[in-house]
Amino acid sequence: MTKFDTIKQKVQDLGFTSYEAMAYVSLLENNPVTRYELGKNSGVPRSAIYNAIQKLEQMGAVNAYSSEPEKYVPLPPDQLLEYLERQFHDKIEKAREQLKDFESKIIPDHLWNIVGYDNLIIKVRELIEKAEKSIYISNWKTEFKLFKSDLEEAIARGVEVIIYSFTDIPIEGAKTYCYNLAEKDLEKIWGHKIIVISDKNELVMGEASRDEHKKTVWTKNRALIDIALSHIILDITIYGIRLETDVSETVTTMQNNETDDLGKLLKEKFPNIKF
Repeated sequence: MTKFDTIKQKVQDLGFTSYEAMAYVSLLENNPVTRYELGKNSGVPRSAIYNAIQKLEQMGAVNAYSSEPEKYVPLPPDQLLEYLERQFHDKIEKAREQLKDFESKIIPDHLWNIVGYDNLIIKVRELIEKAEKSIYISNWKTEFKLFKSDLEEAIARGVEVIIYSFTDIPIEGAKTYCYNLAEKDLEKIWGHKIIVISDKNELVMGEASRDEHKKTVWTKNRALIDIALSHIILDITIYGIRLETDVSETVTTMQNNETDDLGKLLKEKFPNIKF
């Protein structure tokens, strides 16, 4: 993929059509140019270049010099992004106002599918950004790199971060329990997986696959969060046994009050056994 194709794709991701993105990126490289020159430089068919320019003008991404024939120049990228950001923000606020009456009708503990790797990472970063008290994570180094800076910001604002991994995950300020195994060796056994629990209230869990059709789960379902939490606790407990490391403080921190109450019942039933 050429540099032009890469940039064109990023512009398309902002909501431009393929032809609009081709025309805009071509203008960034060569301007001012006539409509004919733009079509020739960008590769946009003559039958489509007029509509592409018209749409770009309507959204303010392109301006025409008053000349004969007209010549076009692009809005600088930083100004375009600022404009799109303001426009999108306004649309979100208007939509929020119109949709707020429907919020109570949505089932709060429903399981939602996250489709695609990029959407998975976006959702994980959102959970980390919203966290106020705790973030518990089980994942691989590749995915960790994509939201490391978000975790560092969470740690800086006082959020407790506990991480379990078979891979090497270095981060200051977090409690990490890692075997430091090489990903290439682990990938011979199983695929990348991820569990992220934010404030014991939200969960993202599934296979962290590059397959764009792969689905992971996001939910606030209490039972599933407890199961996922218990899974990480068990992994950390086994880690402590294998490496002869005391993990009791971390496990106690992660356990819910319900677990503490269960421990009291078990002690009453079996007074001679340590729980």
